Amino acid sequence: MTVAKVAMQAEEFRLIREYVAEAAGLVLEEGKQKGLAAKLSPRLHELRLRSFTEYYSYLKFSPGRSAEWQRLVPLITNNETYFFRESAQLSVLAQEVLPALKESKLARGERSLRILSAGCSSGEEAYTIAMLLLESGGFSWDWDVRITGVDIDTRALEAARQGVYRERAFWATEPHLVERYLKRQGDSYVVRDILRKWISFKQGNLLELADSAGGETFDVILCRNVLIYFADQTVQRVVDNFDALQAPGSYLFLGHSESLSRTQASYLPLRFPGAIIYQKRE
Repeated sequence: MTVAKVAMQAEEFRLIREYVAEAAGLVLEEGKQKGLAAKLSPRLHELRLRSFTEYYSYLKFSPGRSAEWQRLVPLITNNETYFFRESAQLSVLAQEVLPALKESKLARGERSLRILSAGCSSGEEAYTIAMLLLESGGFSWDWDVRITGVDIDTRALEAARQGVYRERAFWATEPHLVERYLKRQGDSYVVRDILRKWISFKQGNLLELADSAGGETFDVILCRNVLIYFADQTVQRVVDNFDALQAPGSYLFLGHSESLSRTQASYLPLRFPGAIIYQKRE
């Protein structure tokens, strides 16, 4: 059944924008009012609400507000991703960062590696990292490796835990890696247990990242194509959270269109062909 669209007034859009910004730091851009109204009109119908003012009140004060927030998140975020996204950065991770970390850790008598995929969406990035580690052959046997994926969207996290992907998710992946690390299941692919062994997925807000980190500090944090949805002051808060979870010498990867030039002095930019990454200053 087609649900009639409900008009969203400018003041209603402002209220919902402020709520989303306060709750998650996400920016709903001007000009998105009609699109948001179209996405949320079915929710008004299901909740038997007459206006977006009532919907805003429901989000703020209803006993069902937590569940409704989880319904709203996928409507205002972009979870489109794929395996081996931004391959130039991943080459730097595999060829430069991981060997450097291994050397420095062995010199200190350590054999642990902690990697965070912040804003992990449906898990493609976390599983890609696991592939890179397995392909390197340098962190097997007696290494304690943990890859943590954190995202605010519980539905995306459930997809990540299931690890079932359609063929379009692998358009940037070498066929032999798909064959080695996934198994065909009908018209989909399922990640093999060898990829799952190091990975855990947690629901969390990047504004309150310490709550999801569980006391861990991370050698590598990847937060790629996430900060573009935040206002500058929110970016500062998120990067400050990264800073608190990393020791000097650790690495931070952002999306190719994202930069710390205006927000953070704790990280040193490292330039490689086709990629810029950041290292926490000593």
